[in-house]
Amino acid sequence: MNFMSSNDLNWNPTQEQLDEMILPAYNEITKMSVSFINKLECPPEYVADMLRDVAEAIISSHPESNKSCSCC
Repeated sequence: MNFMSSNDLNWNPTQEQLDEMILPAYNEITKMSVSFINKLECPPEYVADMLRDVAEAIISSHPESNKSCSCC
């Protein structure tokens, strides 16, 4: 399934968004993922599958016909 439109492919974050929101979020998600791997004693692939499921849920819930968010 590909839910991305041509507008989505053209979006790029600002340097401020990268520095203040996106990179810190990546770091926190990575820390949480490693914590889950350690607590569950599961292979990293299991948590990677969880993250893919989350990504798919986010993409599928994004309003396709009413693009009113600031990113699109």
